[in-house]
Amino acid sequence: SVKRSAAGWALPLALCAASIAVAGSASAQDYSPDILELDGAETLAFPPTEQINLAQGGAIEFWVAADWGEGLEYDPPVVVNIGEEGISYLVSVMRDRDGIVFSNADAEAVFLADLSDGRLHHITINVMEDGIVAYVDWQLFGTSEIRPMDLPSSGLFVGGLDAEGAYRFTGAIGQLRIWGEPLFEEDIEDFRLLDVLDAEGDDHPDIANLKALSDFAAKELVLVENVEEIE
Repeated sequence: SVKRSAAGWALPLALCAASIAVAGSASAQDYSPDILELDGAETLAFPPTEQINLAQGGAIEFWVAADWGEGLEYDPPVVVNIGEEGISYLVSVMRDRDGIVFSNADAEAVFLADLSDGRLHHITINVMEDGIVAYVDWQLFGTSEIRPMDLPSSGLFVGGLDAEGAYRFTGAIGQLRIWGEPLFEEDIEDFRLLDVLDAEGDDHPDIANLKALSDFAAKELVLVENVEEIE
């Protein structure tokens, strides 16, 4: 079964302090990721749920296109799981569009990659027992010993925190997927341009580990409990 978590849930006041071209696409597949276009004024906020917890391992993947100029004084957030005790995990694009940052409440890791062309780039963070592995456009871009922290969550936020004065993302975010197990490198490459469920039976080989995926058109996060009942 699936549950749909609608956006629009507000961040608690106690936390308030805090058709696009696809890069590397040579595939003949007629695939268009689920896209959320953001102008820096809007964010999506989803209620806390165990499906977004990556502290025990898993993976998070999405497409991202950065659309801002020079002079930005912060790293725009793509997705953040945050609570009263701090950030469990945060993935941001660097302010100069030259890499991504993975952070938790205590530390951060930087992975340099050119994201300045305005095209959609595919990002995957595998959460392993001993750290994280970062992929950009299915290529390995680095590893780090930091991991998501097992902290109480107040929600999952896409494009920035839903709070006045919070840092916001400008550009596009596509097809957010959260997995309960790390993804195989070959599956990241082969299935980045495919839906997780295929009408002809060529489903994603890790479909049993899918925990959540975006439906940005409806501004919802689909929480997966039983893959067989996904329509």
